[in-house]
Amino acid sequence: MTNRIIKALLPRRSHRPSATLLAALLLIPLAGCGGTVGPMSGIVRFDDGSPVTAGSIEFRSLPDQARFASRIAPDGSFEPADQDGQVGLPPGSYEVVVVQIVLTEDLTHDAHTHGNTVPRRYADYYTSGLKVDIATDQSEPVEVILETE
Repeated sequence: MTNRIIKALLPRRSHRPSATLLAALLLIPLAGCGGTVGPMSGIVRFDDGSPVTAGSIEFRSLPDQARFASRIAPDGSFEPADQDGQVGLPPGSYEVVVVQIVLTEDLTHDAHTHGNTVPRRYADYYTSGLKVDIATDQSEPVEVILETE
């Protein structure tokens, strides 16, 4: 008798999932899709207009320190990606570093192929002075200009 009273007081369970649970399950695959990615590419060049022809570029988000990096192509172009390989720079403010490794024997040749050499100060967040702001609706490529020495 007591069991009947307890069962009567407990809510009845349906074997059908609730509408809220069903909706939540349907939305899970969409999580992270369609978000604002921002610019998918960019170019890095010197202030004389010539491209940085080799190296790598990294963007560090000011609020959360997230990093996006890319190799620099011979025409100065790059495609910033996060650590999972997702290409694009989300809206926000970033510090930028550009790193180029040039072997010293290449500098002694009259006809070296790496173009201008990136000054060492651009390889460190504390000395580069490079900053980029990505707007919420920005889709055009990012442009980074380096001063030649």
